[in-house]
Formats: sequence, C-alpha cells, structure tokens
Amino acid sequence: MTDTADELRAAATKLRKLVADLPATGWGDRPWHAEECSDTDNFESCACIVAQGEYREFDQPQDPPIQYVADAETVEHANYIATMHPGVSSMLADWLDSAAVDAEQIGADFRAIAVARQILGADKQVGRAA
Repeated sequence: MTDTADELRAAATKLRKLVADLPATGWGDRPWHAEECSDTDNFESCACIVAQGEYREFDQPQDPPIQYVADAETVEHANYIATMHPGVSSMLADWLDSAAVDAEQIGADFRAIAVARQILGADKQVGRAA
C-alpha cells in the first residue's frame, strides 16, 4: 500500500470483517468477562475462560445463557481478551477511518499508522514526527 489513508482504511476493514465473521445467533452485544474453570479430566484448577454475558454465580441462570468465547492461560490473559471484545474493535475501526480522513486533510497521526500496521501485520516502523 502506498497511501497512508488506504493503509488506515484497510486496517479498519480488517477489524470490521473479523467482527462480522463472529457467530451472531444468541450473542448480541453483551459484555465479555473472565471466569475461572475446573479441568473436568482430573478435577484440577485450569486456565481461565473468557465468556460473553453478565457474570453470575453458578446457580443464577440468565437468558440467553453465557456464551463461551476462549480459553486463556492466566487470569491476566483472560482479562485482556475480555477487555478487547468486538465492541472495542468496532470503535477502533471507526477511529482508524477518522484517522484516514485526517491523513488526507492534515497529515497522518503516527500512532494511528502504528496501530494499523500492527493490525495488518506489517513489519514497518513509524517514526514520531518532531
């Protein structure tokens, strides 16, 4: 990509596609959270899970029920994954689109370019303008 604005828009598009590809039935826009779980094979403590839905005690049902999202090796990883839910990706995509407009009108923000390149997997370094 030769144009910075195009690079920013490509990152926004990638985020929106990732969110759009998530299963939609029964998920909605409910919050994500981390929960501890037990290893059912040998009844030992295991990695945490990330789930969608409000955290409730085991005996408190909710409708729709909590949806499993991912495993995480540590509580810290689970909390990070839960924080970076699809709503964050959607807002980040909006910000990148706004940054693309700015790049065309007043110049690119090096922070937006750096975020876009991380999302796109580019191996480019962006220097801070003086």
